[in-house]
This record gives sequence, C-alpha cells and structure tokens, in this order.
Amino acid sequence: MELFDWFKGFEKGIARLPKNQRAALFSECSKQCVKSGTLEIYKELYKRADGDLDKFFLKADELPGVKCEIVAKGSVYHLYFTECTCKLHMESYISSPQLCECSRQSIIYILHLLWKDRTFRVMICESILRGNRHCKMRIEAENQTTK
Repeated sequence: MELFDWFKGFEKGIARLPKNQRAALFSECSKQCVKSGTLEIYKELYKRADGDLDKFFLKADELPGVKCEIVAKGSVYHLYFTECTCKLHMESYISSPQLCECSRQSIIYILHLLWKDRTFRVMICESILRGNRHCKMRIEAENQTTK
C-alpha cells in the first residue's frame, strides 16, 4: 500500500468525525507540529511585544507570508496566511479543508501557552484548502477574570 492511499482513508475518516472529535484529534497533532519551529517564532514575538497582544499581532504582521489586522484593540484580530505551509498538504498527502482544523488548534495552543490569563476563540473564516486565496482566522481574546 502506498502512503498516499493511506492518507486518502485518513481524509475520509476525519470527515466522518463529529466536530468536537476532530478538534480533539487535531489539538494533539497541532502541538507536535508547532514544536518543530513555529512555537519558537511566536515565543520570540511575544517577548519582543512585552506580552502586549496588540503589539504581538503588529509584529506578526511583519513575518513573511503573514498578515494581521487589529479589529478591536485588546480583543479581536484577523490573522492571514498567504500560503498553506502544512507539509501534509504541500507533499500532496491531504487536500481536505478538514486539515485546517489543525491550524486553528495550533493558534489556540500557542496563544493559550503565551497568555495563560486569557481565553481565545479562533474561527476559520477563509481557507486556501476551501478554495480561497489565503487563510483567514478570526481571533477573539478575553481575560479569564472578565468571564
């Protein structure tokens, strides 16, 4: 059996999972993925921004392939990726938009790791794997004390 064939079955399997189970699966996958380098980039941005969320997204906007917008200071942001950098997609193993849940989960993981006193809601607005020209995530931040 070819590895590509196995991933076609994997794609069909993740499509059949309820949304919460897909989130649980990709939550673990995303943690492993970001540890390969992305996490260090965002930790450095956090440090350079002195933990300020607005400054963090302003600095992230300077990264290649990344665009950020502050929608509401201190609470709502748009994060864009101009290309899909997932190796599973780049190497043609998976082309399903379900894979974008991994990106969503990685953003949640990174942000929560950096800002432990906040909760984050991340929504996929647009996705290259859905046919859009870029990926767009809406990030809503809330202090845990104001909940």
